[in-house]
Amino acid sequence: MITYELDKSNSEPLYVQIYTKIKADIEAGAIKADEKLPSKRNFAQNLGVSVITVENAYNQLAAEGYIRSVPQKGYFAEKLGANFTAEKSAEQSRLSAVSQSSDDENKLFPFTIWAKLMREELSNNQVSLLKKPSFEGVYELRAAISRHLKQFRNITASPEQIIIGAGSEYLYMLMNILFGNNYVFAVEEPGYSKIAEIYANYGLKCERIPVQSDGIDIDFLKKIPANIIHISPSHHFPTGVITSVGKRYSLLEWASGSPDRFIIEDDYDSEFRLAGKPIPSMYSIDVMDKVIYMNTFSKSLASSIRISYMVLPPKFLRKYKEKLGFCSCPVSTFEQYALARFIDEGYFEKHINRMRVHYKKCRAELFSRMKQFDIFKNSVISGADSGLHCIVEFKTDLSDEDLLREVSTLGFRAAMIKNFYHSSAKEDLHTLIFPY
Repeated sequence: MITYELDKSNSEPLYVQIYTKIKADIEAGAIKADEKLPSKRNFAQNLGVSVITVENAYNQLAAEGYIRSVPQKGYFAEKLGANFTAEKSAEQSRLSAVSQSSDDENKLFPFTIWAKLMREELSNNQVSLLKKPSFEGVYELRAAISRHLKQFRNITASPEQIIIGAGSEYLYMLMNILFGNNYVFAVEEPGYSKIAEIYANYGLKCERIPVQSDGIDIDFLKKIPANIIHISPSHHFPTGVITSVGKRYSLLEWASGSPDRFIIEDDYDSEFRLAGKPIPSMYSIDVMDKVIYMNTFSKSLASSIRISYMVLPPKFLRKYKEKLGFCSCPVSTFEQYALARFIDEGYFEKHINRMRVHYKKCRAELFSRMKQFDIFKNSVISGADSGLHCIVEFKTDLSDEDLLREVSTLGFRAAMIKNFYHSSAKEDLHTLIFPY
């Protein structure tokens, strides 16, 4: 039986220590593909911890695709991509719409702290506030984001690699200028329709790749002439699917097959992992500068705060400066300085923790209400551990439209998942999206 030494005096939770050690052994090949892991009870006794501690570690590993659970047989290690392992040499290391606001959520926004920071910046930083920032954005904010990404997403990126934008849609538009019409973009199907709409509006050819239970269909990807794939691997919208670690390495392997292939990682709501640790980003395991990372504060703070950012691999910085260096940063300098302090002084982390607690309560209330109605009997809920919505597949003969009317009559907010497919075929999927 595998065994590990755990540091019970360490502030890091025991389940995280177990998760980290097993993950490292799978990546290094010490635990082989399809090898059976110890049962939760035996492993817990061997390590001197509770069964729930081992279960939490296994659940996190399963969520990330490192292991799989086979009913009545146990847990088994998954196979990772052949050409990408965690054994990175020194040479490989990296250089330095369904949601709706509610009154309760509005009350949770830290208005008092935000107003305080803005007042202090207006009083103490007047000279800098009136200076035109560089096209990348205020350095203090980029440095704060750099530190935040390292601490919470294990992303090593210098402030110089970070570009500030006015919302995610602005960053999508920049991709057209950065790559040009010679590239073929591919997006997820189903997916967030605005991404494809923006690309198409600029005359870019856009393919759609089906989303499977563990991420986009790689076999389908290999058959189409795509150069750039725009994906949300940590929490696909709207299905809630998490791209498995094996598929992540396969995607990086695909990107490495041509100098013109790249991956845009849209990490739009990674802060709201409601169970276990956050799913590691693809950028953090990319060793070939193939991933452009995007995120936004519009989801984590408020939709009216139009501040987003992307992390460019070093080789893209020169291209960006050549094509877009003449542009001005579209975000107010006042807000950038306030947000930099909001992050650095720990307010952002506290806000995210508070919102996680809030959404967990919302989720629990939603599930409790579902149990009260017969229409939810035998339904299957998925995607509930991440993001701000879940997917419910119903066992019913009702059309999707009638199903939506039925649950709306019962007081639920929902949307039909079939509306997020680009395909003209509108067959009933009996699946609805429920926001928290």
